[in-house]
Amino acid sequence: MDVLFFTAFVMAISFALQPGPIGFEALRRGIAHGWGAALRVELGSLVGDGVWALIALVGAAILFQNPFVTLLLGFFGSGLLLRFGWQAWRASRSDVVIAAADNRPGNHFVAGAMLSLSNPQNITAWLGMSGVIVGLGFLDPQPVHILVFFSGFMIAQICWCFFFATVVEFGRRLLNQRLFRWINLACAAFLTYLGVTLLLQTARLSLGML
Repeated sequence: MDVLFFTAFVMAISFALQPGPIGFEALRRGIAHGWGAALRVELGSLVGDGVWALIALVGAAILFQNPFVTLLLGFFGSGLLLRFGWQAWRASRSDVVIAAADNRPGNHFVAGAMLSLSNPQNITAWLGMSGVIVGLGFLDPQPVHILVFFSGFMIAQICWCFFFATVVEFGRRLLNQRLFRWINLACAAFLTYLGVTLLLQTARLSLGML
């Protein structure tokens, strides 16, 4: 059980270290609104991570073999990424307003949750992670094994949320408006690239269904 928990913990940190839309959106919002905003985006993403994890680990992923479900998530996710990319580009065209008035607690949390839930590729990642349980010798995983693995992963993700938000908060104190703009511009380019890529993949899938 210790090995299972530790493996899940390390995998979660490795997963979090990879650049992705959630990290860039948390960085962008954290620069403008501070530690709390970055933290809420990251914590919101855990809602999606938890849902995808439970789907994969309990073996219900067969539901997502339905191509229409994949199409729906793909188009929704690409639209969401493009929207956030547009917001980041607009932010790069003007001075960043520190601690802006639109700092509603639910706003950033919902953004993180939506980004995570709308990414159909998460199910593939979690299916691979669920295979780790078998690879560790649990050929017939019991609910307790799944619980230990899930707990290790989510605890590590929560730790990462606080760490990342703290890094953003300290970093924003060292940046000036010029760097703020460049960071927003980089986030805009990255989020737009991911949105277009997901849109093209989903479009190809829809054409293949015709």
